[in-house]
Amino acid sequence: MTHSRPHDHSLAYAEDDLGEVDPVPFTQRAAPDGTGVLVSGTCPRCHGRTRTLFPWAIPGTGGKGLLDLVRGRRPTGASATEPDPLSEEVHFCECGHAHPQGPPDTRYRGCGASWRMSR
Repeated sequence: MTHSRPHDHSLAYAEDDLGEVDPVPFTQRAAPDGTGVLVSGTCPRCHGRTRTLFPWAIPGTGGKGLLDLVRGRRPTGASATEPDPLSEEVHFCECGHAHPQGPPDTRYRGCGASWRMSR
């Protein structure tokens, strides 16, 4: 994936809800270790490469059960629907860069942006 703009490392940290953004520059795939879905793309605020792991749900909670997947079984009923973290989750910049003025206790190392993907 090519970036249209370089990562702005000097952009100050700000908790900025960007609303809905175009999902085109983002991809999702199974994590190599099978623990969930990796969503990758470019932060719409700082333009840094970001990647987030959305873990599979715990068995019995209505999501995909990891044990069922390991055993090669598909869950049944309502839990059989594929999770779609690309459009169903709030995404946060996880570019890995400690942007200036960022809080030391932030959960995500990035510029502070959050967004949802438009459908």
